[in-house]
Amino acid sequence: MKERGIGIEDLRRVFENPIFRFYDVSSRAEVTIGESILYDLKIFLVVIFRRKDDCLHIITIYPIRNVREEVERKVKSGRWIQI
Repeated sequence: MKERGIGIEDLRRVFENPIFRFYDVSSRAEVTIGESILYDLKIFLVVIFRRKDDCLHIITIYPIRNVREEVERKVKSGRWIQI
């Protein structure tokens, strides 16, 4: 998170107001996508995570600019299933 300049508040915003939610078949993890501001730009964050007990274990977080393109590619390939 530090490498990409993503803070806890950014994560909280994505989890509280997701635009999309998916299940990643390959990594057997959940995916949530939400809006954020990074480097003064409106971007979208993809958060891949697993739930265990009452905790969320973040696998990876990455910023994207074109949500439609990312979602279409992952869904078309069969990797993501909308939940």
